[in-house]
Amino acid sequence: MNHTVIPVILCGGSGTRLWPASRERFPKQFLKLIGGNSLLQETAQRAHAITGAPWDNLLTVTLGALGDQVRTQLAEIDPVAARHILSEPCARNTAAAVAFAALYIRAHFGKDAFVWILPADHHIGHTNVLAEAFHEGLAAAGDGHLVTFGIQPTRPETGYGYIRSGDRLGERGFKVDSFVEKPDLNTAKAYLDSGDYLWNSGMFLFRAGDVLNEFDVLAKDILSGVEKAMASGEENAPDAARYNAIPSEPFDKAILEKSGKVAVVPCNPDWSDIGSWESLWEIRAKDGNGNVTDGEVVYESTHNCLIQSRDRLIACAGLENIVAIDTGDAILIADRRNGDAIKALVSEMKKRGRTELIDPPPEDSSGDRNNR
Repeated sequence: MNHTVIPVILCGGSGTRLWPASRERFPKQFLKLIGGNSLLQETAQRAHAITGAPWDNLLTVTLGALGDQVRTQLAEIDPVAARHILSEPCARNTAAAVAFAALYIRAHFGKDAFVWILPADHHIGHTNVLAEAFHEGLAAAGDGHLVTFGIQPTRPETGYGYIRSGDRLGERGFKVDSFVEKPDLNTAKAYLDSGDYLWNSGMFLFRAGDVLNEFDVLAKDILSGVEKAMASGEENAPDAARYNAIPSEPFDKAILEKSGKVAVVPCNPDWSDIGSWESLWEIRAKDGNGNVTDGEVVYESTHNCLIQSRDRLIACAGLENIVAIDTGDAILIADRRNGDAIKALVSEMKKRGRTELIDPPPEDSSGDRNNR
């Protein structure tokens, strides 16, 4: 069996869910939200450690406008980690990105190379747990399955898609019965109680040739569109007009929901997509009052808050469940638990043409744009 593994990091994102720290031109995968490395860098290091793949096997798919930042951050880890960067001229969702990566990998590493798709902006607290799931998934992918990694639910979450597992495959894998859209609260509670449903993590594993065969049968318009765009432009920078004409579909809907070859490996690696300030507060270490603070912060009678200071003091008194974020050019003050209100706020600012949604926050004296 050919065990060449190519970790593929999908590094797009609109940069609005963690505003004002993240921006359209500086989305959350470039932020140092947990430790000393950005989410992109953590993802690359985790993939390298789990797969044992050399750094020049790493492949990243990103938007052309973000290419320089991707290259800079990966080169900080290892100079050859930035060797294979595929630049999409426009965002066409994950199906096109996966087809783009698989075609490139088949040409450079062969059709039997294993492709491990990883979002750039997720947090994994227990790398060893994900490693065990990866090796189980590798066996299933070797048998021709398209493997997805399902997160064992810990709460009735309405913000994630779900996977219903079916018959057992191997020691830990299962056939996939169905993919399920984001449920309402009562349905999510029923899913949790049944034990048959997993959160859809957005991580996938398969051979390059196998996934391209499924594209050829199930989403030929997407596959041919990517092939034409690559042929008309450069191999790692497709023609913009042709790429823009590709149907915009998630990989799950274009391929996985239609394929009869999908397997799922359950795992619980302390996973989060860090899709809100609330989710960041949940995974960060807290003080005795339930607060997460960065920078110059002083508080009194304040509980369960997330407070990030840039280069000035933030003083809080008598507050609960608040997020306060200072990025130098903008300050967000909101109910930490009300993600819908923050989303609506960002939409309103977009209507008003606020450049603070687009341009990166200013660098501090150390040249760092992160609020840490």
